[in-house]
Amino acid sequence: MNFQSAFAASCLSIFLLSSPAQAAQTIVTFEDVATSATNSPLYATGDVADGYNGISGWSATGQVWEFLEGMDFGEIGTRFFYGTSGELHFDHAPVVFEGTYYQSFAADPSQPITSFELYYQGQLVHSILDPLADAGMVWVASGYAGLVDKVYIRGGVEGFTIDNFTYSVAAVPEPETYAMFLAGIGLIGLLHRRRRVARTAGCRRAH
Repeated sequence: MNFQSAFAASCLSIFLLSSPAQAAQTIVTFEDVATSATNSPLYATGDVADGYNGISGWSATGQVWEFLEGMDFGEIGTRFFYGTSGELHFDHAPVVFEGTYYQSFAADPSQPITSFELYYQGQLVHSILDPLADAGMVWVASGYAGLVDKVYIRGGVEGFTIDNFTYSVAAVPEPETYAMFLAGIGLIGLLHRRRRVARTAGCRRAH
């Protein structure tokens, strides 16, 4: 391996190793959202502040519900998010949306709705149809590994529920890492040009 190739490999290694690893997975469980009693003895509700778990749009989309009388839904706990439709924006975008537990209510099986629309920089990049679960929330995997900055969620005539809403912040190299990589490539180009000029001058002297 010549000097240029070795230097290029070194720069690439530094670039890759200096890029931050993908951040820890975020699972939005709603279990820490405070709820208060309603007119019903069956459940309590609570508002979710924008920015909760790195996401905005909660307050315009719905509320957290908690069934009383000690009802527990196992893996998804006692609280869940109920809404009709709305947009959730990731405050630390771009992210990779991995999936969520979901159920729509009063949906028409003959005309499945698009339950999730994933967007990045204003463009629709992926959509997910209603799984039409009739026995409680089911896990809906995203099936899309690309970057996302917004998710639009809709439900049936009577809305939807979600829980364990899961995403990971995409790994983006720091600006300093890009600068180091580009500087290394530039230096390689400069050295290569100097060696080519030196070879050309040597050939002229030889003749």
